Amino acid sequence: MNFNTLSETLPLVSNRDSPHHSISYDSTDHRQMDSLLRRRSSSSLQLSGSWKGYVEWIKSSRLVSALPALMLAFGIAHMPVPADLTSTSMRLLGVFAGVIMGLLTADYNMSVILAVALLVLTLTKSFMCTTANGHLIECDKCKTTYLGEGGHWHEYKCDPIGSSFDVAISGFSNKVAWLVFCAFHIGKAVDKTGFGKRVSLALVKAMGRSALGLGYAVCLAELVLAPFIPSNTARGGGIVYPIVESVIASLGIDPQAGESAVGGFMSLVGSSANLISSSLFVTGMAGNPLVASKAVSIFGIEFGFTQWLLGASVPALLAMFMLPPITHILLRPKLDFRQLTHSVQQQSNSLGSISREEYRLCGTLLTCLTLWVGTSYFNIDATVVAYMAIVILILLNVLSWDEVVKNHKAWDTFFWLASFIVLAEQLTALGVTDWIGNSLSRSLHGASPLLSTVSLSLVYFFSMYLFSSISSHVVAFVGPFFTAGRVLGCPPMLLAILIALFSSMAGILTPFSTGSVAIYASQGYVSQPKWFFYGLVLSLSLLVITFTVGLIWWKILGWY
Repeated sequence: MNFNTLSETLPLVSNRDSPHHSISYDSTDHRQMDSLLRRRSSSSLQLSGSWKGYVEWIKSSRLVSALPALMLAFGIAHMPVPADLTSTSMRLLGVFAGVIMGLLTADYNMSVILAVALLVLTLTKSFMCTTANGHLIECDKCKTTYLGEGGHWHEYKCDPIGSSFDVAISGFSNKVAWLVFCAFHIGKAVDKTGFGKRVSLALVKAMGRSALGLGYAVCLAELVLAPFIPSNTARGGGIVYPIVESVIASLGIDPQAGESAVGGFMSLVGSSANLISSSLFVTGMAGNPLVASKAVSIFGIEFGFTQWLLGASVPALLAMFMLPPITHILLRPKLDFRQLTHSVQQQSNSLGSISREEYRLCGTLLTCLTLWVGTSYFNIDATVVAYMAIVILILLNVLSWDEVVKNHKAWDTFFWLASFIVLAEQLTALGVTDWIGNSLSRSLHGASPLLSTVSLSLVYFFSMYLFSSISSHVVAFVGPFFTAGRVLGCPPMLLAILIALFSSMAGILTPFSTGSVAIYASQGYVSQPKWFFYGLVLSLSLLVITFTVGLIWWKILGWY
């Protein structure tokens, strides 16, 4: 603002001492007003700048990235409650849906998202609690009264918040979470001693002429081990994963560098091969025997090792064969294999002879392998075997306790996997899974047997999104889905083999479906949103194979 403009706004004063009483400007007022306007102008600029900064802060805020998850959780939690559910069930379902959305959109670590979810569920008392008398009730009913036998009033003896927190942390005593935790440390020992590098270099020499060759080498390893090791997490996380990780390191990929096409290719092939091999044998995954027994008890059919392998062989083996090329198309890993061959030879020469630590590690791994294969004979749980391996490796100085403490990926995965297990168990306890299954059977009433079978199997497959454990998925849904199939007149053998295949294969959908997948996904070579996308694409490919080649094969077998 110039002086001429400013003067138009200044106050006028009368100069009474002038003989002509002329009107003049007071110079003091002029200086004061000029200073005032300058301060106002400066304040306006600062205010404008602060608003722009505030808007930019909102745009970049991590809280804003979590809004879709928060809105979804709040919306589902406050929807009208269906007849077979309760308000507690809806709150739990809303929080679970919010967690899934948060993994896709929120700029927070998975463990942070799940820590918030468990806290919200604890404070809102949205779990199923156990009273001092052994009654299972919704936690928000603790310390309320009920009419018991003889017309007497009794109180549910439990602490609403305290008991809810007990449920929230119950997953940290889950065997699957501990098996994954131990598998991480076994992998650390394989890497530290150089044994994994030695095996991986031999694998690269034999089949590493291309990325596809490396992928098929991993698939072959899973197929060979699957019939003998009934825990897919022990097999994939404790044996195959350390070798895959060492192969990635041998290819010059820095695990701290973040996303990598080569690392992602190996991780996706390794995790998916683990699940496909699990679907091929009734002994390939801990939940498979339950599928077979439920098929026998509900349908009255013979569905043992031979029938399972016969029905699964063609679609599962074709899926395994197609896995590396499909994954290769998705990630397009690029390597100079001529340079790799030279590098592999140099690294092999630098390893020297097998060290004492490698011999100790090999002895420990062979002991684990023997106990895992002979689970039915030795009657020792797979998690106990893995835990024993960690203790032995520490006592033999293959691992140190400091290395166990500093293995942050192991602790991080342990936290979020245990949290997911709690959510999955509570979805079953509060009747959400039964509600989904019952609603489905009612919606398919009147459909043809083949359409009902395909529809049930597809819903069973995609319901894996609700679970963090393929075994929990089996326990929760196999019974209701087989029962719905019987009511709808589905061909028993066809539905049985579809559920058998999908019990493991559906784990490809998410990075948290089972322990072995969680181990691969936690390495960071593929981001969480991309893992969901790649998992969906691979899953759709498996479904195409199943409902084309598979249906033809089962028609030849006379199963429908």
